[in-house]
Amino acid sequence: MQISVTARDVELSDGIRDDAVAKLSRVQRVFGGFIDMDITFLQGPGGGDEVQCDVVLHAKGQYLRASGVGPDALTAAESAESKLSRQVRKLKTRMVDKPRLSAAEARGGA
Repeated sequence: MQISVTARDVELSDGIRDDAVAKLSRVQRVFGGFIDMDITFLQGPGGGDEVQCDVVLHAKGQYLRASGVGPDALTAAESAESKLSRQVRKLKTRMVDKPRLSAAEARGGA
């Protein structure tokens, strides 16, 4: 999986960047069919000291998007990761259940 990190109006050190990538790449444990991930850190919506983390994940014809806000970059990444992992679990469930449902219909009933 290819991961790109962008920071807009926010200073990120290499250590914080690596920790955020490690946190967000945890979603790959649930389902490994991802092509790439774009992570963007920017100043929070209120314009204060908050940091917003936007994540876009491209997964075999699907785009999953999550956003998290926190007082620092790691907290924002953790918030976005929890939202993204929920979406990934739902996607995996849909992809696994769909072939099972069509096979049951082909046999003539549930």
